[in-house]
Amino acid sequence: MTSLLQQDAKVIDLPMAARRRTLDIVKELKVNMDVKLDYLFDGLGANVADALFEEMWGLDEHEALEHHFNVMRALKVQSDLYRGEFTRLMKEVWLIFLNQREDPILNAPRGIAETLITTYKSKTESHYKVFIKEVRLRMSRLLNRDLDEFPLRPEIFFLCFWQALEQRNLRYDERVMLLPLFQRFVRNRYGQVLAAANQTLIEHGVEVKLEEVDA
Repeated sequence: MTSLLQQDAKVIDLPMAARRRTLDIVKELKVNMDVKLDYLFDGLGANVADALFEEMWGLDEHEALEHHFNVMRALKVQSDLYRGEFTRLMKEVWLIFLNQREDPILNAPRGIAETLITTYKSKTESHYKVFIKEVRLRMSRLLNRDLDEFPLRPEIFFLCFWQALEQRNLRYDERVMLLPLFQRFVRNRYGQVLAAANQTLIEHGVEVKLEEVDA
């Protein structure tokens, strides 16, 4: 006969087991997302030379060469540094999200950078509106709470990228030059990141109804 103590232990263990399962799914989701992001960052680094040539067409030759050298050094020679910082910032964002804290680790830039990020964010959110909502609803179901903010929002990626470049000895205007490249080679393929997250949630049985996504 099962004792009262054993029954109590089972009641206590269930929430912990459910929490562990949820954290395991979130961890797997993030790992799969990071794999996709690494692939996209590799594409950014591989194509930066040709892309910069297009961006700097018509600029003064001396100025263009200086910009080209500085930006190439940041994205190729110093790739491990800025990508490492991007990864660290994203990890902090996830921890804050899971712990439901409001620590402001990402600071919005000012000037043309703010305008560009806002524009790119709006375009990405508009293009992937339904997909973003589906992933958000699945994550809400997984975490058993309504989510307005979550770490896969396009703006988060832009701000992490911008902030990761702060220590790379680039001038403000040179960092601004990198935003269109990030949009072109990373954010324009944002659907791959969402797909990886969505597929992970589906494989773990985190379901949403079609009418919820279309509403």
